[in-house]
Amino acid sequence: MKNPSVPHVEYLPTVLPEIQRVSALASLQWLRLGLADLRQAWVVSLAYGVLFAGLGWMLVTHGWSDSHFAIAFTSGFLMLAPLLAICFYAISRALERHEAVASLVRPFHILRHNGWSIGLFAIMLAMLFSMWERVTAVMVALTLKADVYAGDSFSYTESILRDPNHLPVVLAFFGVGAVFALIAFVLSAVSLPMIVDLRADPVTALLTSLATVRRNPLAMLIWALIIAGLTGLGFLTGFIGLILIFPLLGHATWHAYRALVKPA
Repeated sequence: MKNPSVPHVEYLPTVLPEIQRVSALASLQWLRLGLADLRQAWVVSLAYGVLFAGLGWMLVTHGWSDSHFAIAFTSGFLMLAPLLAICFYAISRALERHEAVASLVRPFHILRHNGWSIGLFAIMLAMLFSMWERVTAVMVALTLKADVYAGDSFSYTESILRDPNHLPVVLAFFGVGAVFALIAFVLSAVSLPMIVDLRADPVTALLTSLATVRRNPLAMLIWALIIAGLTGLGFLTGFIGLILIFPLLGHATWHAYRALVKPA
């Protein structure tokens, strides 16, 4: 028998937007469109590129004397990059609407309307990065030996890669790292652009991102490999390459969202 004092609550199902299927090499088109946006708003985009590349360089160099933090900051950059790229999503959205993007502050105006969703997403990525930092700490502890540890990150990394006794730990480290990177990619593939565009709640955005990857597994795998490859190239250039690569990938991610999520 129902208690009349307890109010009846109607639970509404989460309604996801329609996910479109794309070709396996659709990412090449996204890069082309992202480059077009970069050319249109090159002053603002490259300014953000300098800012974020400089931030990454400072974090890594600050922890360079500690192998654990240097590895965690360098490899964890991919997990936090989708959050930093929000400004590029806002710029591409403004270009679609033929709005002015001449100000460094203007792209963030759109974020005021759904700051809580972005904040919750930021907390989720921060938790994922925190877990990854613990994994790198365990990896360093398992491979740390006085006879091979030279006190800086480069010598430490070189020594463990040359020592066959460390091979199982190194393989496990890369395997776990790939899992973390895949989780971060699946959760943020289209979710943050969707939050910026539609002011969606985090749950709807995350479920949409999961559905997108599930519907286009090959295309999204190729896109993830392109992102990882270009970001790695930026690291190899001492973060200088990220000045161009980061804005390009940010704008291209917006066009990936536009191609994958059908507008209402």
